[in-house]
Amino acid sequence: MNGELNHNSSVPLYKQIIKGITDSIASHEYEIGDKLPTENELMARYGVSRITVRTAMSELVEDGVLERRRGKGTFVATPKSLYSADDRIGFTRSCMISGKVPMTKLISLEVQFPTEKIARFLEQSEHDEVICSRRLRYVDGNPAMLETNYYPMSYKFLFEENLNNSLFDILARHNIVVADGLRTIEICEPTLEEMHILNMKSRRSLLLFKDRQLDEKRRPLFFSKQLYCTDRMKFYL
Repeated sequence: MNGELNHNSSVPLYKQIIKGITDSIASHEYEIGDKLPTENELMARYGVSRITVRTAMSELVEDGVLERRRGKGTFVATPKSLYSADDRIGFTRSCMISGKVPMTKLISLEVQFPTEKIARFLEQSEHDEVICSRRLRYVDGNPAMLETNYYPMSYKFLFEENLNNSLFDILARHNIVVADGLRTIEICEPTLEEMHILNMKSRRSLLLFKDRQLDEKRRPLFFSKQLYCTDRMKFYL
C-alpha cells in the first residue's frame, strides 16, 4: 500500500487514502478476508489525523469494500453480486467492489455543439463548443455500458490523456475532484447504433443514468449519460 499522499493536491487526503486502499485490493496486495492495518498504523503510514483515516475507512465500509468485525478490526469484504448506483463511486470502483474486472475502450473524442439542456448545466451558451467523449465499458470482457460525457472546453487536456483508464483518476491528476452529483435514472429503448456497439442480439429496454457531476462548491464539472445492459449489470441503491 503506497503511503505517500500529495498534501498540495486539491484531492482531499481521505480520498487519496481511499484510492490507495482500493488500488491495493485491485492489485491483490490485499485479498478478500485480509485484515487491514489499525487506525494508528494507517495514521503513521500516511501522516494524517485519526479523523482523516476514519473518514476514509467509513466510506469504504459504506461502499462495501471493507467490513468491520467487532473486537477484531477491519477486513476486505466479500464482493457484492450487485453494482452500486452511487454516482460518486464511479464505474471502475463499483466493478471492483463487485469482484469484477472492468475495461474501457474509447470510441470517440471530439468537439461539438451541446444541446440546450447540456449547455445550461455547463453554464454556457448553445453556441459555445464542448468536448464530447464516448466510451464503451466492459465487465469481465463483456460490453456492459455505453458512456457519453460532455465537458467544457477547459478540459482540452483530455486529448492528451489515455481515456481507456479511469476518468476519475485522470481528473484527479488535474486537481478536478467529483465531490457531488445529481443523478436521474430512466428506462429507454436503444438505437440500432447503440445495439450494435453493445453487441445486443435483440432489442430490449436499457437503463439510462444521467449524471450532473459537481465539485465541492457544487459548481458544474461535466454531464454524463450512461446506457446500461440490465441483463449484464444489476444495481443496488
